[in-house]
Amino acid sequence: METIYEATKKTWIAEIKPEDSDGGELAPDGRVMEMLSEHTLEGWAEGYVLTGRHVFFSTYEAFAHVIDSMVNQHAKVARVGQGGRYLAHAVPSLNLLMTSTVWRHDHNGFTHQDPGFLDVVTNKSADVVRIYLPPDANCLLSVADHCLRSTNYVNVIVADKQLHLHISTWMPP
Repeated sequence: METIYEATKKTWIAEIKPEDSDGGELAPDGRVMEMLSEHTLEGWAEGYVLTGRHVFFSTYEAFAHVIDSMVNQHAKVARVGQGGRYLAHAVPSLNLLMTSTVWRHDHNGFTHQDPGFLDVVTNKSADVVRIYLPPDANCLLSVADHCLRSTNYVNVIVADKQLHLHISTWMPP
């Protein structure tokens, strides 16, 4: 993530003070926007796809409940868009990346894992919502490529961000 700051800094429109020079990566012309506000970020993501741009919106499963109703509304737009009745053209799919799984309980496991968001989206038509559970990095790459090429869907990808033991590298004692 830090390499992005070689190209641009974080947007900062307030006064930059001497104590801000400690690696905060702030600049008045910065293009990186960092915030913890699921509903604002999901709104930005929807805006991006509705203007023809691609997006991955990444969040923890438990925090995704904040955007349940927003995703429901977007699914309605996507479904109507598939029939050409609302949108003049196909738009890139809304791609949601859930970065934790209910099966892992690390230092924040009981607050950051909740598979309930999948319950919300499975109640939508499979014509509009797709759920992907890639088991490894190679499958995740294939799924990401497929999702970025799709239009008028809500794609939900659940991928743990922790390293795991791979069968191909594991040898029994």
